[in-house]
Amino acid sequence: MTGKNCLVLGDINIDFNIHAKAYPPEGGEAHSEQADFRLGGSGCLTAVALHRLGCPTTLAGSLGDDAFADFALQHIRAAGLDTTLIHRLPTQQTGFFMILVTPGGQRTMFGNRGANAVPLVYDEVEKFLQTCQHLHVSGYTLLGDEQYMLIRRTIEHAKSIDLSVSLDPGVCTSQQARDKLLDLLHFIDYLLPSMDELKLLAGEMTVKKQIASVLKLGCKAVALKMGAQGSRYMDGIQDVFEPAKDDESKDVFDTTGAGDCFNAGFLYSILNGSSPQEALQSGNAAAYRIITSPHGILDLIKE
Repeated sequence: MTGKNCLVLGDINIDFNIHAKAYPPEGGEAHSEQADFRLGGSGCLTAVALHRLGCPTTLAGSLGDDAFADFALQHIRAAGLDTTLIHRLPTQQTGFFMILVTPGGQRTMFGNRGANAVPLVYDEVEKFLQTCQHLHVSGYTLLGDEQYMLIRRTIEHAKSIDLSVSLDPGVCTSQQARDKLLDLLHFIDYLLPSMDELKLLAGEMTVKKQIASVLKLGCKAVALKMGAQGSRYMDGIQDVFEPAKDDESKDVFDTTGAGDCFNAGFLYSILNGSSPQEALQSGNAAAYRIITSPHGILDLIKE
């Protein structure tokens, strides 16, 4: 790994994770067996995990001016991340998600983006790109039109100075801003979708045909996150599959952040010159580490 940074553009949230035996009916109740506040946001979790793996990483994002921002900054700094491009916005609230986790680790999410919906300061980001080797973008930053134009401009500049670029599309963005995502694919070196996101982008067909259709739009490679099935890499030449990591001695606590940590493991490995197979193994291992941790990313930060 070179001394250059990876820059991550993405949401920073506070997640309130509640574990219950079942999802209640509308108007019903569910007793919580475990509840805790965590650092959240797709871009934030990828940045933390990437940095903890040994890749110098800077996160660009926005927080409100509230106690949740204090909590977020405390843990982001504890993880060792560069916070140069993280700003507190006095008129905004910090992004917040309530996540109900049921047995097996599956989660149902409700949230508000808060300060994350405010566009970044382009001049700051452009200047910082000069110190970077790679740009990673969380798809949630593409939801608003003004944000999208800034992110597109940032990606175009990154490519103009020969940086590699990765994109995690996100379910909401794949649903609500599909055309924006598809329009960006010819800039993207590594698309990192889940099965649901790929289906939303490519339509109803076999996985191989879904990936092929995305590659035809100009994306250089796809690393598909398949949950318990593992992961798959295709770039038009190679087609590689890696089964999910499993250990019967460990329980799955919570799948929140699994895809974000896969991103980190995959990117860390691929940026170090590893093969796609090795990168999938690294991504699967990072995802497995987070889903078998009682407190998710906070356990990784404390290591």
